[in-house]
Formats: sequence, structure tokens, C-alpha cells
Amino acid sequence: RSAKVPTSVHKLRPGDINVIAAMGDSLTAATGAAASGFIDLYQENRGLAWSIGGQWDWRNVTTLPNILKVFNPKLVGYSLGDAYPFHRDSQFNMAEIGAVSYDIPYMARAMVQRIRRDPRVDWKRDWKLVTIAIGGNDICSFVCTMRYPEQLPAKHRLRLQRTLRYLRDSMPRTFVNLVSVPSVAKVVMLQRKPFACESLHHGECSCWIGKLYNQSEASRDRWARIQDEYIRVEKEVAESREFRGLDEFAVVYQPWSLNVTMKMNGKDIDYSLLSYDCFHMSQKGNAFAGTALWNNMLEPVGKKTPNWRPLLKNFKCPTKESPYLITYDNSGHS
Repeated sequence: RSAKVPTSVHKLRPGDINVIAAMGDSLTAATGAAASGFIDLYQENRGLAWSIGGQWDWRNVTTLPNILKVFNPKLVGYSLGDAYPFHRDSQFNMAEIGAVSYDIPYMARAMVQRIRRDPRVDWKRDWKLVTIAIGGNDICSFVCTMRYPEQLPAKHRLRLQRTLRYLRDSMPRTFVNLVSVPSVAKVVMLQRKPFACESLHHGECSCWIGKLYNQSEASRDRWARIQDEYIRVEKEVAESREFRGLDEFAVVYQPWSLNVTMKMNGKDIDYSLLSYDCFHMSQKGNAFAGTALWNNMLEPVGKKTPNWRPLLKNFKCPTKESPYLITYDNSGHS
């Protein structure tokens, strides 16, 4: 933590973050993270969420907020436990089950209003960290209903730009993590899935699984290409010049999710990383994701790790030589 509150986002240490928030879908809501059966899948275990859950501490729940609490115990905004978006324990977690890219401008407005009204927050002085991860539902359940599916990435670009411009202009002292959702193909096309998972995927990812939309290898390849373009758009928006060179706002693309694999501990598929539906992340998966995001925030641009690793096998810490959260400006990225 800095001796004095920094005036530049490019000299921001982990302990300087006073407020944390997130926007997204069921992955950010940690839907079913603690599920042991079908009924539990309807529970939003937000306190366990990788980017915004703050239940207990990092030893029990390894998430980004619980890691940040080591540097600043007065951090506010993280989800406190199981909750829906309108519950107090959700705090500044704006994620909604089923949310798509279309929803994020609204989420941003609601988030700004919620943070600004909170008496714990010094609106102009406190540094705020926001993580945005959206797109799983767009690629799983929405893309195949569009008349022109290839237009989805371009529409996503406009919504992202609108959202980031709003945050830049409306919320002082803000650092934004932009994260792509993991490859849909890698998750829903897992081999030897339990019967329950196979059945649930028909509803959770109907563009890819089942016969509702005449799925085929050709259509799945098409949706995968659209997700690749979707990811490229997110990276381009984060790196665009309009969000560079600012003292009180930065957005950084964090790539930990790009090459996520379920092959762990010598197993072809480590299902312990996934919830009961083999689609959402378990508490263990959320811990892997939270640690991976933390590592990305401290890794130089161009050298960020594009996957997750077993817990504590690769855990970054600030150093005297590199004490700040990495931005495009302070890493010398052109």
C-alpha cells in the first residue's frame, strides 16, 4: 500500500484499492460453485466468486478480493455470501444469471449508482477496481437465434466501448479488468461427461448441444469462430488509444481464460474444477480463476499467463522493482 493515496492509476499498488466491483453473468455470480446436486445449481454462491467473492479469507476461499484484503483489510464491495443481485450480501457484484453483452451498459449505470450511494465509499478519493467478464450466454444460447450471427462481435464492440466510456467519464479513480469467458467449445464438448451434465448442457448451451437449433459440427465451428472474433474485439477495445494516457482511468485485458484446460493432476478431465453441471466453476475452479486473475494483474503486458495453474504453484507478489498493478502505460506497451 502506498504511503500516500496515489494520484495516478499507473502507480497503483494492490493495497491502494479500496473498492471492488464486478459485472458479468452466472460465472461472476458463482452460480452453483458449492453445488453437490441439481437443486444447488440454482444457488448463487457469490461469496465464492473468483473476481468479487470475499467470504472468509484467502486460505479458505482464494478469490481476488480475499487476496487484496491481505494488502488492505478495509476493502469494500466484495460479495459476502450466497445472495441474489438485489440482496445486501451481493454488495457491488452486479452479475445476473443469463446476462449477455447487451446488458453491460445497464449494469454499469446500476453499479455506479450503487457505489456512489454507499456511505463507506469516498467517491472522489477511493481507488476502485472493476472486473468485467461477459459473453458465455451470447455464444452458448443467443448467437444461433440471430439472423446475422457474424454481427455479434461488432455489436459487442459497441457495447463495450459505451460501457467503458461511461465508467471513464462517470466514476473517478477506476481500474478495469476486462476478461474473456473461457472457450465454450472446451467446456461443452468434454468427452465422457456424466449423464446429468449432458442433459443440463442442452438447456445451458442450446446453440451447441442437442437438436433444438439443428446443431452440427459445421455450426459449432461457426460459433467457435465467432467467439474467437469476440475475444479479438475485447482485446482491441482494451488496448485502444482512447483509454490510454489517463491518470484516473485504465482498462487492461487480462488473458488468463484464453487457454484454460481441464487437464489437471494427470487426469484427462479434472471434474473437481467444475460444478455439478460441468459448466459453471466449482469453488476450486473459482479459486484457480481468482489466482490466475491476480497473477495477470501483476504480469507485464505481452507476458501475461493465458491459462490457470494449480493453486499456489504460480502465485505472483508485488516486488520492489515492480510494485504497481500493470497497465499498458506503465509497462511501456505501445
